[in-house]
Amino acid sequence: MIKWIYKPEGYCPVQSEGYFLGYYFYFRSRYNKATIEFAKSEDDWNKDNIIQRYLLWKTVDYKAGYLNYNFSKLLIYFGCFKFFLNGHKKEKSL
Repeated sequence: MIKWIYKPEGYCPVQSEGYFLGYYFYFRSRYNKATIEFAKSEDDWNKDNIIQRYLLWKTVDYKAGYLNYNFSKLLIYFGCFKFFLNGHKKEKSL
């Protein structure tokens, strides 16, 4: 279950923050890609101690900065599902 700090909003970038399974996540969609990053805490994320990073969506143009609310939430749930399935294993950065 996701505990939202901020649900996805804004344009260029679309951003969201919250917790999933006790891990902090940060979602950002800007330019031509949407990503989600996971850390043990928001403080760890601020220190760039990222546990996992996923590229969730990529486009050839710059539409990623203008995703609507529902598609953004779908991508976030997809990222959380991948995080859960991978057992929180460290993945190389994008």
